Amino acid sequence: MSKAEFHDKEETGIISQINVTPLVDIMLVLLIIFMLVSTFVTKEAIEVDLPQAATGKETERKTISILISKEGDYYLSGSKKENVEALGSEIKYLRSENPEIQVIIAADRAVQHGKVVDIIDLIRQLDIYDFAINVEYDEEALKQLQ
Repeated sequence: MSKAEFHDKEETGIISQINVTPLVDIMLVLLIIFMLVSTFVTKEAIEVDLPQAATGKETERKTISILISKEGDYYLSGSKKENVEALGSEIKYLRSENPEIQVIIAADRAVQHGKVVDIIDLIRQLDIYDFAINVEYDEEALKQLQ
C-alpha cells in the first residue's frame, strides 16, 4: 500500500450532511400523538341519537343550539339549563344582543314530542322564526321518495 492511499482511508473529513432520519421519526411520533388526542377531544360532546330525515341539510348561519337529551335535560349551546323557563330567559337575552338569531333544535329520538313542541312554541313566542330541527341525513329514505 502506498502512503497516499493509506492517508486517504484514514482521513474522515468533515460531515457536511444532516441525518434527517431522527427528525422524521420524531415527526411521525408527534403526528400519531396529535391524531390520538384529537379523537379524545371530539368525544367530550353530549351524545344524542338524532332521528334521520331525507330533507335534512347543514345550516350555514351562526346559530344557537337547543338540545333535549334522552333524560329530558335541556342544553343551550352546550350548557345545561334547569327548566324551560331558564332556557327561555337565556334565549331572550341572546336575542336582545342579536335580533337575527337562528335556533337549531336537536332532540334525542326517545324524547317525547311534546317537549320539542314546547321548545318550538317558546322560540316563536320570542319572535324567533328562523329555526330548524336537527336530524341525521338518510339517503335511503330519499331514494324511496323518488
